Amino acid sequence: MKSLIVYAALFFLGVGLGLGAPVLVSRYAQPYLPQFLQETVHPLTGTVTHKERQQDRLLMTVTTQDGTILATFQKQVPEIDLLVEEQDSVTLDVKQYEPFVTDPPVIKVNKLTRQASETDHPSPSLIEPDPLGGSPLNVPPPSGETSENPEPSHLPLN
Repeated sequence: MKSLIVYAALFFLGVGLGLGAPVLVSRYAQPYLPQFLQETVHPLTGTVTHKERQQDRLLMTVTTQDGTILATFQKQVPEIDLLVEEQDSVTLDVKQYEPFVTDPPVIKVNKLTRQASETDHPSPSLIEPDPLGGSPLNVPPPSGETSENPEPSHLPLN
């Protein structure tokens, strides 16, 4: 009877190690494995269409060629929030396309050039400068008085 319990315990220990080892190896020993044994990853590049910061996590919607991904970040939230803005191009390191991913490694961020957006909507100061309010050039001389400059102006009269 005792030997039957030992054999059953060894059997269940073997089944547990057989099923749990791939999960543990992929999670903890992945950086230490040779290159040919490591899992292949497929970096997905897309554009950030929406970003929402909550108390303890960051939600980011990334639109790729394969589809839209909702990436939830719970680690390094302030750093990623400062780094990535809406309309930026982001490359995420994922095993395959999934609509929901949690804490995917960010490989690369390409910032949207702000110069292109400024040329689309020029600021009013670039279109027409405001006249100087306190400049003596803008104040006409009081009526009845002559100008201090005796030389005639070379500006054409309208």
